Amino acid sequence: MKYDPLNHVAAHFLRDTQPVRVASRNERDLLRLIWKSPGIERSDLTEPLDLTQQSLHRIVARLHERGMLVFSHSETRRPGPPSPELTLRKEWCLTLGISVNVGSIGLCLMGFGEPLEKMEIPQAGSSLSAEMERIEAAVEELLARRGAKRRDVLGVGLAVAGHRMLETAFNCPLPLAHWSLIDLAPLLGEQLGLPVWADNVARTAALAEAIFGVGRDVADFAYIAHLHGYGGGLVSGGMPFRGNFGNAGEFSVLFGRQDYEERPALGVLLEHLRSKGRSNLTLRDLKDEKLMDWDGVTEWVDRVTPAHNRAINAICAIFDPALIVLGGELPHSLARMLIERTDFNNLPRHGVLRDVPRLAVAQITDAPGAIGAALIPLFETVL
Repeated sequence: MKYDPLNHVAAHFLRDTQPVRVASRNERDLLRLIWKSPGIERSDLTEPLDLTQQSLHRIVARLHERGMLVFSHSETRRPGPPSPELTLRKEWCLTLGISVNVGSIGLCLMGFGEPLEKMEIPQAGSSLSAEMERIEAAVEELLARRGAKRRDVLGVGLAVAGHRMLETAFNCPLPLAHWSLIDLAPLLGEQLGLPVWADNVARTAALAEAIFGVGRDVADFAYIAHLHGYGGGLVSGGMPFRGNFGNAGEFSVLFGRQDYEERPALGVLLEHLRSKGRSNLTLRDLKDEKLMDWDGVTEWVDRVTPAHNRAINAICAIFDPALIVLGGELPHSLARMLIERTDFNNLPRHGVLRDVPRLAVAQITDAPGAIGAALIPLFETVL
């Protein structure tokens, strides 16, 4: 039977009316508006939600009774009866985000829409069961830091590096072969005793950037994830666009096998620097902002610039975003070097150039995939 994480959400998070779910459509619209505008007055919600005052008061009262909202006294003095200010109660639920990358596994514990704790553990070995056990131990440590239990967790978002296949299976890079072509959500769900949603790590990083980073005020942007590989995500209308097969933003597809070593992927940079005598380097070492001064780095940037420009111009031609973000695990110094070398295919017509997107360095650089993954259970159930 197909795995549905909603069937595994704990009963105390569910509404007591039919159909059984965490929140109704109107409740979700209201909760998301409050999340985006904490402290908004109840009277200011009627118009954007297109609800009668009676319906709005009823929904707000029900959410408050469930412990999802906090009322506070409004300091605004206006005619008419006082209207309370509304915020989400961060303690109502926790969510977990887990991102599986080559060399590292990131974890994020999130309150009701607010990151609380982060952790990184090594990704090593070739045993999926062993890595899931280490993930479970890390989850217990994160919960212990907040004095929380697993019953406090609404759900888990799992982000995996690799092409999405059927359901929650991914085709991962060679170092993650043991994570490949396996329906991962039910396996991890059984390990943790929690509902699990899964997506590609580049798309969850793009979601983190959309909500908390440089993309928060941009409806449509592209996110390039410089990880061991070279992928990305597209954000449309403020939310990730996945495409028919769940692989929109897989920018490596732009390159044939003969061009694969010319992509600006950090795994390629790692091998290049090892050939220059730094044999003990790991992907984690490439986060060093001083690496732009290392022998061979400028040479590598110049070598991959044509591939970088191919990707940038393909994004412009197909998606036409307002912004392109260089992110993943790319240090800011290296991102700026690529931005400086960007060349748009923008020939003037009748003496006029077309508009091109702004290029920016990602703001969310610490566990972006895990932060975005922790948002997935919320967007699937309450926001």
